[in-house]
Amino acid sequence: MFRRLLTSEDEDKSSSIDEEFEDSSVSEIVGGKLSFNESENASSSVDKYRSWSGISGSEISSGLSPRRSSQRVAFEIVSAKTNSDSKKKFVSYTLLIKRSPGLETQPGVLERRYSDFLSLYQTLKKLYPMLLNSFPFPKKALLGNFTADIIAERSVAFQHFLAYAYSVKELRQSAELAEFLYNREIQEAHAMMKLAQFEDSAVLLENIYFIQEKILDEGHFSTYYTLCVLVACLNAVDNVVEAQKYAEIALSFAAEHEKNLLTVPLLVLAVRLWWAVGKDKKVLERRLQELKQSGVNIDKQPTLLELVLHRECPLKPI
Repeated sequence: MFRRLLTSEDEDKSSSIDEEFEDSSVSEIVGGKLSFNESENASSSVDKYRSWSGISGSEISSGLSPRRSSQRVAFEIVSAKTNSDSKKKFVSYTLLIKRSPGLETQPGVLERRYSDFLSLYQTLKKLYPMLLNSFPFPKKALLGNFTADIIAERSVAFQHFLAYAYSVKELRQSAELAEFLYNREIQEAHAMMKLAQFEDSAVLLENIYFIQEKILDEGHFSTYYTLCVLVACLNAVDNVVEAQKYAEIALSFAAEHEKNLLTVPLLVLAVRLWWAVGKDKKVLERRLQELKQSGVNIDKQPTLLELVLHRECPLKPI
């Protein structure tokens, strides 16, 4: 059971979700695992994701499903650092999403603050009270009582909370958990694409894929969509090797989404990518012809980039 940090009366006095604190002396390592650093100027999310998984360094078995049924998904907070905005200081927690046991070479990485975890907990508890009424979530700390011990305690609590949410089907499949884990980054990547920042967008999208392929059912549309957008961005910056690699993974799911508007543009682009890397493209060309014979117009389609770039809502199936 996690320590109670506030009385009910104190909670009423501190109703804001955003965390404020004065104690910034959290530059130590706790338990040899969770590190604490003070950083007034937080690095960009793109730089953070790039540091974990460079696009050119990915090693993915082409054409094979990345899911390993003998392994489970683990959530681990590996660091916490102090940041500040225009009004206050807060702590950012770096969360890894990985498979366990074994060495994870492609973890998903997220940075979230206490208010993000609290908002997710409160929303899920309101929607699924029977599932979360007895779950011990760490309370808000009093101003000036923001110590390394509390941060470490919260980190453990957040890990247990996410592991529990993932273990319960209703919570795992909720839109609220998807929003917390990857939807906001999808929106951010889409905004970058609007500014023609395709390489930075691809960094975010690759990380999103690393998260989705661990937590979603195989062939889920959200994963398929992310892969298609990632392929489009990589191709836009002429990274044909990585574009082809991810296109091959996307096409392994395409049969489940054959009628989706993304599939024909993906196949058309894949033909060119296969040619560019010297792979046999006959199977792809045959799939396109089969679609044409079934009545699908394959000749007057927008490119994959045009299709995903001009969507008003990038999260819904098309």
